[in-house]
Amino acid sequence: MGPWPLRKFARSLAEALRLPRTSARIVDVLAASSRRLSVKEIVRRVRMSERSVRGNLALLLRRGLLERREVSSSRRREYAYGLRPREDLLRQVRSHFARNLRALRGAARRVSPRSAASERS
Repeated sequence: MGPWPLRKFARSLAEALRLPRTSARIVDVLAASSRRLSVKEIVRRVRMSERSVRGNLALLLRRGLLERREVSSSRRREYAYGLRPREDLLRQVRSHFARNLRALRGAARRVSPRSAASERS
């Protein structure tokens, strides 16, 4: 898959998961890149503060959308980030929608027929 279809997929992914704007920008930047990027590279490309980028990277890692690899550095531990494989991303989207659907079904079960009828009138 070339960069354009992957970027289009990444944008659709960010929209489907209702990611915050900065997270969506990070996903787009990583989709456009042919390699993993460091935090400093991501900061430069999305033009956001390092603190904001790091917070959004943590969110994306928790959601299972990114892979993080340690890169050698003489001074401190540094990481490079990339998108997970497409199938992993699709699995995350399915899981997200399945959780939302379960929550909606639970809410629908808690609504009694009487209260639903009164809301309609």
